[in-house]
Amino acid sequence: MVSALSILILGGAGVQNSYVARDLVKAGHKVRLLSRNPQNEEPASLAALGVEVIAADTYDEDALVSAFKDIDSVFVNTNGFAIGEKSEIYWGIRIYEIAHWAGVKHFIYSALPYVSKKSSFNPKYRVPFTDGKAKVAEYLKSQPTDQMNWSILESGPYAENFLLYSLAPQLDDETGEYVYRAYLGEQGSMALVSLAELGWFARYMFEHPEEFRGDLLSVGIQHVTGKMMAEAFTAVTGHKARYEPITRDQMESRLVPKKIGTSHSPGYDDPTLVTQREMFVPWWTIWNESHGNVGLWTRDYERLDKIKPDRLKTVEQWLRSVDYKVENELKPVLKSDFAWAK
Repeated sequence: MVSALSILILGGAGVQNSYVARDLVKAGHKVRLLSRNPQNEEPASLAALGVEVIAADTYDEDALVSAFKDIDSVFVNTNGFAIGEKSEIYWGIRIYEIAHWAGVKHFIYSALPYVSKKSSFNPKYRVPFTDGKAKVAEYLKSQPTDQMNWSILESGPYAENFLLYSLAPQLDDETGEYVYRAYLGEQGSMALVSLAELGWFARYMFEHPEEFRGDLLSVGIQHVTGKMMAEAFTAVTGHKARYEPITRDQMESRLVPKKIGTSHSPGYDDPTLVTQREMFVPWWTIWNESHGNVGLWTRDYERLDKIKPDRLKTVEQWLRSVDYKVENELKPVLKSDFAWAK
């Protein structure tokens, strides 16, 4: 039996951190989490479960030094959407340095694949919020593990966000079918991630630190095409569904051409602060050109099967796991509390 750990979660009470915190507390670990607004619904909900929620800012050095007191391990998942690539790189490295100085034993960083590097830095595939995390991961790979063990947990697009909200099918009144629409072409596929299982794998990494000493684990369900989404929907609900690919122009028209930022972002005129369009056109291009588990965004599904043989392996299994129903209310999963910079 694994002894209870004291684990600090940094990056706020967003959806990923919340799932990780809930899984850790349920397993008997002591969890501390920083939140700028602990009175908000999600931090308050975590506090009710036993999470020690502290009113503090992750991006404040004094707050970090105080938060690391009596902590064994840390899970870091900064919000690249809100703070921008430049700030995410700085704070990812700075948090590592403070954790090392504070005597933390295990540092787990939530990252995304370095797609730009895999594409020989082709700007067509440059997604700032993935590159920011990936550059911090590259820094970690250059660090020793003798004093503080480090591990990287690579996530991806959340099934909870895309299947339950962003790509949720719309009813075609003429045919009675439900229609999935996405910029995935006929063969493009997304490496969807279950947040519940991401929380499970994060806990497993904390409880088996030697297995992931200086190592990276990429989590996911499977690479899913639009057609596969529609087929899974029909299998689970009994309602007919189809997939219709949209064009690049249609995809771009849905994105706001304004910059995103918060108080921790660089100034509006800083070129590293980008618009929704600049952020997500390359993002969708990656999936449009990903035909299965090959190319720029891959997962080691066999390794995941060995670690968790009963993991969710298909979209249909995932839909059943969340008791998916057509009449369920559509709710956004990702936090949208960042402000437009101008």
